[in-house]
Amino acid sequence: MLNTLIFDLDLTLLDSLSATVKGANLLADRFNLPEVTEAKILEGLALPTKEFWINAFGEFKDEWQDFLERKVLPEINRNIKLYPEGEDILKSAKRKGYLLAVASNRAKPWHDLADLNLAKYFDTVVGSLDVLRPKPAPDMLLTIVAQLGVDLQSVIYVGDAEADMNCAKAADIIAIGLTQGGSTPEKLFNAGATYVRPTLASSRDLLGC
Repeated sequence: MLNTLIFDLDLTLLDSLSATVKGANLLADRFNLPEVTEAKILEGLALPTKEFWINAFGEFKDEWQDFLERKVLPEINRNIKLYPEGEDILKSAKRKGYLLAVASNRAKPWHDLADLNLAKYFDTVVGSLDVLRPKPAPDMLLTIVAQLGVDLQSVIYVGDAEADMNCAKAADIIAIGLTQGGSTPEKLFNAGATYVRPTLASSRDLLGC
């Protein structure tokens, strides 16, 4: 019986692409880096945080870290929006007594959810710094299952990237792949999706909320 919903963040719950492009180009301007395009950011959004910046700029320097934390990440979070019906889905799930969690390759997703006033909905949140192996390895989902004390068969994971589907398949968890993040149904199914939907809102029948 379904009792636990786990969500990816970027391009699953959060419409974060344009905000991330804007934030990344603040970094580019500050450190004389080449401006990045939306396509380049989309290419790396599912990666762990450090790998994301390496994908965007070809390198990552420790000297960027303070500027990222003080200026870039707050600017990104100020401009992020929830996908339509996102908060209503979370509210409905809590009313039904579901346990809710996040598995994200962001380094500190708890902080980001707090900035967005969304942390209150989640029973646990696991990021890339909380496990030995980030997605596509199954460690995040298996950690959440252990923390919440639930059965694998009672869990659904919702994500937009092939790495999310690989993660769920490796953990033996039902996965809903969303094409709103730019992936195709074929790629999501091949990566391990159990179901594919175009948007978060259109997955409500599978989530039961």
